[in-house]
Amino acid sequence: MLGIVWFLWWQSMGILLCRRIFQKKRRAVRLWLGSVCGTVLSMWTPIPFAFVWGFGLAAHAAAAVFGASLLVFLLPEKRHIGELAAPEDRDPSVDRPFFRFLLPPFLALSVVLILNHTIPNVKGALYTGQCTYGDMSMHLGFISSLAEQQAFPPHYSILPYERICYPFLCDSVSASLYLLGSSLRWAYMIPMFFAFAQVFGGFWFLAREVCRKKDAPVLAFLFFFLNGGLGMIYFRLFGSSSVSDRLSLRTLFTGFYKTPTNLTEKGVRWVNVIADMLLPQRATLFGWAVLLSVLYLLFRAVFRGDEKLFLPAGILGGLLPMIHTHSFFALGLFAACWMAWSFLEEGFTKSWITGWVWFGVPAVALAIPQLLIWTVRSVGGNESFLRLSFDWVNGGAENWFWFWLKNIGPLFIITPAAFLFADREQRAAFSGALVIFVLCEFIVFQPNVYDNNKLLYAGYFFCCFLCADGVLAWLEKQRSPAVRGLSLALLLLLTANAAVFTLIREVASGIPRYGYELFDSDEVAAAEYIRENTEPDALFLTDDNHDNPVAVLTGRNILCGSPSYLFYHGLDYSQRQKTAEQMLTDPAFFERRKAESGVEYVFIGHYERAVPGIAESYFREHYPLAFSSGSIEIFDVRP
Repeated sequence: MLGIVWFLWWQSMGILLCRRIFQKKRRAVRLWLGSVCGTVLSMWTPIPFAFVWGFGLAAHAAAAVFGASLLVFLLPEKRHIGELAAPEDRDPSVDRPFFRFLLPPFLALSVVLILNHTIPNVKGALYTGQCTYGDMSMHLGFISSLAEQQAFPPHYSILPYERICYPFLCDSVSASLYLLGSSLRWAYMIPMFFAFAQVFGGFWFLAREVCRKKDAPVLAFLFFFLNGGLGMIYFRLFGSSSVSDRLSLRTLFTGFYKTPTNLTEKGVRWVNVIADMLLPQRATLFGWAVLLSVLYLLFRAVFRGDEKLFLPAGILGGLLPMIHTHSFFALGLFAACWMAWSFLEEGFTKSWITGWVWFGVPAVALAIPQLLIWTVRSVGGNESFLRLSFDWVNGGAENWFWFWLKNIGPLFIITPAAFLFADREQRAAFSGALVIFVLCEFIVFQPNVYDNNKLLYAGYFFCCFLCADGVLAWLEKQRSPAVRGLSLALLLLLTANAAVFTLIREVASGIPRYGYELFDSDEVAAAEYIRENTEPDALFLTDDNHDNPVAVLTGRNILCGSPSYLFYHGLDYSQRQKTAEQMLTDPAFFERRKAESGVEYVFIGHYERAVPGIAESYFREHYPLAFSSGSIEIFDVRP
């Protein structure tokens, strides 16, 4: 309960702060920005204190005192902080479609997906859905290890004492709740409920600033969150010359990653943003919540003359790197393009210099320490980062135009047409998206080429804005209401059908009967024993499976974890991996390396027994059995 109070406390602080700062903004905008700021505060306020006292109760108590001081400052109604925004010139009714028709169903869908994908307990076993089967274990491991071990700066529990270089604040926000008494499941879910609402709100409020047509934000919202390209139509009609090779509905709803928006072997990689970006990738979810807020503030500052918004945009932007590094990079590209455009419009004037200084100085000053402490450690000198690679994940496998058309669908054709007919300001706003697309077609920014989509989707925001305006402008020229309605319905069918099938499949995959078991009841029981009977920083010898109950559920260290995580973080784990495997299979090697490696317990479970030559009988004969349940055994190998 205390964890929930902690999170809601910071939500209140953020809303109150934005109520004081953005006094001339409408209530809905202040509420959305306040919620985003509240989440950022809950992420960041313990961090400075954690450098001194670790990520424990002392750091959170100090953060709470800071929050109380902030409350005393903000509470008096007469307190005047400064109106950092000009009055909006929008009719309040423009937001009604969002709050009445878009937010309720999309937020309800998100809540259902979060609930049925986040380790629901079914007869003692923990389950998940299709899209979270891979990534969730990593995030749960970050949360549990940060809360249990409280080491700061945090290290990988799956590669002990190697400092985390991944943007971990998306998980530290949940680690705070877990530390303060919430269950691991609810600590994981509660911030996500708010983050989804923040992303939906952020996209809407940015869309209504960029779009010209009154109803364009609605269409842009549907284009973006129901994205999926040709999807079902492509596979059912043109997927293969052989009828038997075409995907059946049964395969789509039961096969693992056989959805019409994510089918690697068929070259379909433009995944649905809800099912495959926001739900499984927490850094993207929380990163977009902040990125959309900063883009909104910066857009208002640059294109609406709301110059006092440069400062809050710079502060929020500077806090992005360890929330989501890709979002920070995308923000930098947009800011550079918009700065160049504003220079061409204004020239080297005092107001131009002042505005960009107010944005750039806090953004850079806050970002540099994060990049130096965490990001540079893995990126610097690593050849897996920042390399040339043409044609994104397609790599010339099929015709470039056809690859993008089948992935993005009609919007791939509409975007350049809409750009030609857009006004000067919209083209300038879109410039950042164009730069992102060109860069991502020629350069890879991380070990996994596919992960360039974390930048591409930030540019896709503005593609959807541009297309929505262009489509509605074209429809207005059609005299017949029937033609307008039929054309719009056909376009939405083509753009959204694959997403609808993918999302239905994702909901179904979260039902235990059709879902994926992460941990059986014996593994859950073993994790409970470990939490209650071992030290928080105890080191276990296990296999390197990604769904490792020791690392995920208990936050304890294992000698070497899953390469599917470590490789894509740019870490050198090969020697540790070989050592762990040899210690499991070679008793003499185990005895030689036990003290040096610091291993205290040996965990023998399903994956360990599948290791060829596992020395299970040796451990059973020479070390006391600390725990046994079903097929799970834990041996105490301490001196």
